[in-house]
Amino acid sequence: MENILNKNKKLFILFIFFISVTAYAQISLKKFPDDKVMVVAHRADWREAPENSVMAVKKAMEKGVNMVEIDLALTKDNVLVLMHDYTIDRTTTGKGKPSDYTLEEIKKFNLRDGLGVPTQMKIPTLEEILDITHGKIFINLDKAFDYFDLVYPILKKRNMLDEVLFKGTAGYEEFNSKYGKFKNEIHFMPIVRLSENEGWDKINTYFKNYKVYGFELTLGADESHLIDFKKIMEKGARVWVNALWPQLSAGHNDDLILENPNAYEWYLKNNINMIQTDRPKELIEYLKKTKKYSPDK
Repeated sequence: MENILNKNKKLFILFIFFISVTAYAQISLKKFPDDKVMVVAHRADWREAPENSVMAVKKAMEKGVNMVEIDLALTKDNVLVLMHDYTIDRTTTGKGKPSDYTLEEIKKFNLRDGLGVPTQMKIPTLEEILDITHGKIFINLDKAFDYFDLVYPILKKRNMLDEVLFKGTAGYEEFNSKYGKFKNEIHFMPIVRLSENEGWDKINTYFKNYKVYGFELTLGADESHLIDFKKIMEKGARVWVNALWPQLSAGHNDDLILENPNAYEWYLKNNINMIQTDRPKELIEYLKKTKKYSPDK
């Protein structure tokens, strides 16, 4: 009887392990539906919690966003933490650069909320965020290439390369010379600054040489720099536009939704299927009505 119980116990443990591995395997950038719009929360959900905080990521996940965009910086003792600015002055109770402090020292400061009021929350490490998101939500690591030699082994060890999107402004030749060894292991999205007269030359060079995940297009303050995004999608790449501010979105920014319930319609009409937003709740509500939202990863 004891042998049978031990055998059943081992089978149960194996079953739980299989379920766990299967759950993680289900989240994949490759599998996200082409006909749905991916919702990307800028600096996570900073309207409900301090930007780039654990709670901001959790709040974004609660709302059902598909991806959180977070920013990386490095401490004096070479630990990756979340921080947008070059200094910690604006977002914490401390002053100076992240690299002025060890992790233990920087953890003594408190994060500030969107109004600048100190909270009880601390600056998180990248690893703390990955513990939360693994198998549940995608991440866009901004500024990650500045620390690629540190970021890559962490993601590789955790088997999370298929959950993370890298971005950068480099043209293909520069990208290939720096990261060619790893380029087929990662998901990469070139940033194309249409408002600065970048365009099809940069896009087509990537298409000829590398399978990109998509392109981030910065549009400027009006529609004079627009190109035909449908041509990008027809070649198998996604189209990312930032709805954050008028100067990034040709004037079609997030706050318009507060007075116009159909403000996001412009994105659908222009074949944009990745939207970085400061208003994830409103965007998800709109996409649900238009059947362009996917809760699946």
